[in-house]
Amino acid sequence: MTRHLVRSGNEAVEDGLRGFCAVHADLVSLHEDPRFVVRAQPASEKVALVSGGGSGHEPLHAGFVGRGMLDAAVPGEVFSSPSADQLKLAMIGTDRGRGVLQIVKNYTGDVINFALAADECRALGIDVEAVVVDDDVPSAERGSTPGRRGTVATVLVEKICGAAAEQARPLAELAALGRRVVDRSRSVGVAVTAGSNFTDRHSFELASNEVEFGVGIHGERGTDRIDDQPLPELVTRLLDTLAGDLEHAGNPLGGRVLLVVNGLGGTTPLELSAAAGHALAELARRGAEVARVVVDDLVTSLDMRGFSLTVLLLDDELLELWDAEVDTPHWRGTRLSGVPAPEPRTFGVTWGTTQPATDEAADRAAAEWVERFVAGAGERADELGELDRRAGDGDFGANLRTALNRFSDEYAEDAGSAVVALSRAYAATGGTSGPLLALWLRTLAPGISGDAAAFAEALELATRRVQELGGAEAGDKTMVDAMLPAVAAARSAADQGQDRGHSIRAAADAAEQAARGTAELVAGRGRGSYVGEAGRGVLDPGALLIALFLRCGAD
Repeated sequence: MTRHLVRSGNEAVEDGLRGFCAVHADLVSLHEDPRFVVRAQPASEKVALVSGGGSGHEPLHAGFVGRGMLDAAVPGEVFSSPSADQLKLAMIGTDRGRGVLQIVKNYTGDVINFALAADECRALGIDVEAVVVDDDVPSAERGSTPGRRGTVATVLVEKICGAAAEQARPLAELAALGRRVVDRSRSVGVAVTAGSNFTDRHSFELASNEVEFGVGIHGERGTDRIDDQPLPELVTRLLDTLAGDLEHAGNPLGGRVLLVVNGLGGTTPLELSAAAGHALAELARRGAEVARVVVDDLVTSLDMRGFSLTVLLLDDELLELWDAEVDTPHWRGTRLSGVPAPEPRTFGVTWGTTQPATDEAADRAAAEWVERFVAGAGERADELGELDRRAGDGDFGANLRTALNRFSDEYAEDAGSAVVALSRAYAATGGTSGPLLALWLRTLAPGISGDAAAFAEALELATRRVQELGGAEAGDKTMVDAMLPAVAAARSAADQGQDRGHSIRAAADAAEQAARGTAELVAGRGRGSYVGEAGRGVLDPGALLIALFLRCGAD
């Protein structure tokens, strides 16, 4: 089930457009009946550019009304073409005697209504030309009767023809330019979750191991359903599709290109940036020079989780027009170069350790202790992450996996203690638990291979330092709730003259019992404190992890 803040698509469109135009009143204004968006300050002595289509693709088209792009955007209902009357009045209202260029996505409803509006405007003496955008590759591969769908290349035509229109170029020249952009552009999109069209259900269902390949921008299913695969492989498959179609059309992928990594509405910026990085590297391997790159939500499908890749084969003229100034509500600019970044820089950090010299057997025991913990913590990472999601912010499991993965590399190069290497891995992880566990482990390390008294002393010092840094006390529902009983048990065992093994087992038993008791606590520290009573009944993952570490030592 999915939820929205509005009750219907109609409410979203009407109130959304009013709010949008109110926020950007210096750039655009709303004509409500019939509905279209125009420049707040009408342009003069130039061809008017008019585009439009169904709502739900925001920021397309209203976000690109302004100097250097559109003169009017005409939105229909969600995923539904605007009417011919809307389009006709928008064209009449923006014509300044030099004609109107329509920019039309190749969907049947759009094509019909734009064509009807063009006929009626011509009857009134207005010159009209249309550029039909059909850049979507998979829809052509399936032999769709209407031909390719129009997607992200629509924005490329709006930007490039908009710049040329500001230079007062004639209508016929603008139309030819727009068609050249379409001919040299290709797009393909994928999704892992469908959009919902302001209902409580997705428009199609995907299993957790499936990806919808070749999706459109109207919430429709794609042309193929493929197995889930790592993002680099998915990006390569998308580029294979684009390159093959360009090659078939006699425009091989190479030379200077513009790359657009477009979010479909529900994809995080981190994921889009990751896709962009893989695409840049893959295009470089193919011998293409990415001269410009855009990573943004430009043409969305409401809240679909997915992305599309678009490439435009550039020449000198197209590049110059792309770089021309623009002033619209959404335009966020473009990177001047998409050259793949060099390898990440590394900075050496020298870590001291107070671990005393120990015998070889003690080192092997400590190493086995840590290796058991790494294996056990890896198996429970999802469980611990779910606990944190229920009573905190949900990052505990992900940070734990990051630290465990780092440990493998750290320990492979470490000449000394496995415990110190694990501490280093946590220190490099960040978050809240990472540095606290790093401090605890590093302080505990000298006592791992000592006698019972040394272990208890190190455990007590490590816990005190965690409290000093994090500020937690007993009962705050943090890892400290497992640490403090463990300290008391280890100290008691040492005072009774028991050996180190008994001391570690006593600490583990006490930590496990205390960790189970955290379910009845209400967090007083950390992000869990923000949810208050809602976290009661949930075990603290940090306390469980401390108990797990000590249990691995006891075993």
